[in-house]
Amino acid sequence: MSWKKIKPDELAESLGVNSSEVREKQKLIKLIIEARKKNKLSQVELAKKVGVTQSRIAQIESGIGTSRVSFDVLLNILTELGYDYRIVSKRSVA
Repeated sequence: MSWKKIKPDELAESLGVNSSEVREKQKLIKLIIEARKKNKLSQVELAKKVGVTQSRIAQIESGIGTSRVSFDVLLNILTELGYDYRIVSKRSVA
């Protein structure tokens, strides 16, 4: 089943990982896909910019192995696509 067809909580549970992490990674992956297409880059061209193979970009974009791809990798790809990022920590109100 494609990651796009499974709820983040179900995916996280099946992988034994934090559901918030899966949701955030899926958001970043969606942004990568949109930014690559907006910049009219093929997966091959993006892979060359990032220094990985086209198959790795395809794997990331498909969501396969979402739990194994690190935030560093996703954020580095977004940097190559012209995005800046910052991590903000906020305490939840109970």
